[in-house]
Amino acid sequence: MRIKFAAAAAGLLLVTGLGAGIGGATSASALSWGNYCSSYTLSEPQVSYGDTGDAVKAVQCALNRSVRNANLAEDGIFGKQTRSMVVKFQGCAGLDKDGIVGPKTWRQLDVWSDWDTRANWIC
Repeated sequence: MRIKFAAAAAGLLLVTGLGAGIGGATSASALSWGNYCSSYTLSEPQVSYGDTGDAVKAVQCALNRSVRNANLAEDGIFGKQTRSMVVKFQGCAGLDKDGIVGPKTWRQLDVWSDWDTRANWIC
């Protein structure tokens, strides 16, 4: 009976995600492979105001999934609204608020945009 209960409890932890800490650590780059926004690109180059392309679309997508009411058009144009949301996100994530999406900001975007955002907004 105890073995069946232990197996059921372990299965419940895995299904609910509460057992996510069990096993090996997951790197930020590994998260991007399963990330919803990776449909635009798996490349994560540094992007900032004035840049365009698929990497900017991925940033906009991740911000829409991470910041409540971001409502960014995923058009691939890093304009004023995208920069404003990047700065807001960086502040909420405890990063330097420079408006540039580099490795540290990508890492946090990968983590936060991978959640069910209706329940887990960063800000």
